[in-house]
Parts: sequence; C-alpha cells; structure tokens
Amino acid sequence: MTQDEKDINEKDIENLRKEIDDIDDQIVDLLNERGNAVIKIGSIKKTLNINVSQPHREKEVIDRIKKKRTVFKNSSIEAIWKEVISASKVIQDRIAKIGYLGPIGTFTHQAALKNFPKAGSEFIPIKDLIEIFDNIEKGKIEYGVVPIENTLQGTVRETLDLLIDRNLVIYGEIELRIIQNLISLKGADINSIQTIFSHPQAFSQTRSWIKANLPNVNLIDVSSTAEAIRRVRKLNDPTYAAIGTEFASNIYDLEVANPMIEDETTNFTRFLVISKNENSIIEGKIKTSIVFVTKHEPGALYWVLKIFSEANINLSKIESRPFKKVRWEYIFFVDFEGDKNDEKVKEALRLIETNVRWQKILGSYPAN
Repeated sequence: MTQDEKDINEKDIENLRKEIDDIDDQIVDLLNERGNAVIKIGSIKKTLNINVSQPHREKEVIDRIKKKRTVFKNSSIEAIWKEVISASKVIQDRIAKIGYLGPIGTFTHQAALKNFPKAGSEFIPIKDLIEIFDNIEKGKIEYGVVPIENTLQGTVRETLDLLIDRNLVIYGEIELRIIQNLISLKGADINSIQTIFSHPQAFSQTRSWIKANLPNVNLIDVSSTAEAIRRVRKLNDPTYAAIGTEFASNIYDLEVANPMIEDETTNFTRFLVISKNENSIIEGKIKTSIVFVTKHEPGALYWVLKIFSEANINLSKIESRPFKKVRWEYIFFVDFEGDKNDEKVKEALRLIETNVRWQKILGSYPAN
C-alpha cells in the first residue's frame, strides 16, 4: 500500500468516525425525548394507580423494534432495548431488586447479571438461601437467583426443600458454564504459592490439576470461591492464591494465574429465578416444574408416569427425596416440557392430582 493510499484510508476512517459521532448525538437526543415521554406516562400511571411494570407492553415494543432491524441480530436488538426499557423504569422510580447468593463475585452473582438488565436493576448479595426466600416473601426484593443443580454434584437439596415449603414460584432458569481458575496477586509467581483458598466443591472440581501442578500446597476451605478471592486480596501476599472465577478476580483487581483448571469441561450449574409472581411473558420452549407425593401403594409412581406418557409430555428430570412431613414417604420433583396453562398439560395435571396424595406446581417458565 502506498503512502497516498494509506492517507486516503485513514481519512475515510476519520470521516466515518465523525459520522458515527453525529449519529450517537442524535441517538442521545432521541433517548432524551423518549425519557421525557416515559416520565409523563409514569406520572399518569401513579395518578391512576397502575403498575409501572407492564411486561406485555415491553414485549410488544421489543417485537416491533426487531422487525425494523437490518444490520444487528435479533438477540442484539433485544439486549439493547431491554437495557433501554430497564433504564426507563429508573427514571420512573422503579428499580427491580434482585437477591443472589453472595458475596459479590459468586457464580450466582454472575448468573444474575447474565439474566437481568444492568440498568434498572439492583443486585443484592445475600448470605444464605433461606434469607433470599424470606426477603422475597417480605417484599424486600422482587426476585431471587438460587442454584438448583450442578452436572457433577447433583441437586442443591436446600433449594428444593425451600421450593417445597415456601409459597414462591419459579420465574425462570439460567445455565452457567462453571470455569475454575487459579487466581493470584498481579505478577505473582505460581511457584511461590503455598496456600490456596476455595470452596470445597471447587477443590473437588480441580483435584487433578492441583495434584499435577501444586501437589504440596495447603488447601483451605472457605464459604465460596468469591470469599476465597476476597481473602487473597485482603492478605496481599503472593504466597496465597484462590480457585475461582475470572469475573471475581476482576472485581477484586487480581489476575488469572492459570485459566480453566477444572477437571471436567462439561461442568454446568443450573440456577432458578424465583419470585412471588409468575412469569407472564413465556414463549418458545417452556418448562414446568412440579412436586408430588404418591399414594403408598404398589405401582403408584408408575400410574403418574403413565399419565405423562399418554399425554405425550416429555420429562426432562425426575428425582425423589424423603418427604419431611411423613416418615418413610418420598416426594418426587419433576421437570417437563410444556406450559401448565396448555390444555393438554392442564388435563394431565388434573389426572395426576387424582392419583397422588399431594401435588404442588412450582411454575412454568422459559426453558434454556
């Protein structure tokens, strides 16, 4: 490329950047206009005592905007407008409070950020699962994000027990690939590490890597991978390291000394979004979760499964555990494809109810 050609290309880039700046200015001006209209609508809603959040209207807006796109992908347009709508709620004094299993930087925190728009959302770390459920019931938070199962460790029993005992519903689900990393102070030498902090599950998920690379280090259990990383930051000693997420290492200004040290690359955790209110916008692939206790007689579970089979309803999960309220009886937790409001599903659930001692529908929600 000649110098003249290079100068022309650089001039073209400069002109295009100026064009982008002008367009950005127009976008901000239009967002300001939109914001003023939103504020007026908010005032009218307050006068009429109408809820600020109108999920069906939000869906209509996003669906209409998607039809106008020519360059961006539908998923990108949806993500942008969800942030715009969420930011609009802020100027209407409407901020969604989302509780997650803390502290800051946990996998649950990461899942919450993946699911909810950052604008118009307040993410609140909560120390344990019971407190998350309590805070939703008391109206202190609107949603909670809780782990329900891991592909390696199985079901989180405490979450399942709380879903059975409390009057909350499943609003959605999130799947997160669990990637474990060795986290250290910036510039620390991996060979100088003498002690590693982490959650017991993280140690079990990285056992082979530790044995092969740092067989003589001291392993100290802590309450979460985020807490492990926080401790390394606080100690500020290069002989300490943690096993956890890159997400948390950025929060605490540390670095990934060795990435992706987990023994299994198929490690995923499924999280549930729980709420007092059902999800009113569900389309595409829908999942329903229920729990039930069968009658104490031969073939009781068989007859329930036969109802699902004859209704052509696919089960994606079935699990049993002891029923705390009655000795030597078991409660079954079932996920299946379909919406509880669908006529076929409604009829199947009605038939199941006549064949079990107790049944509870935990919710229908968009499936991953």
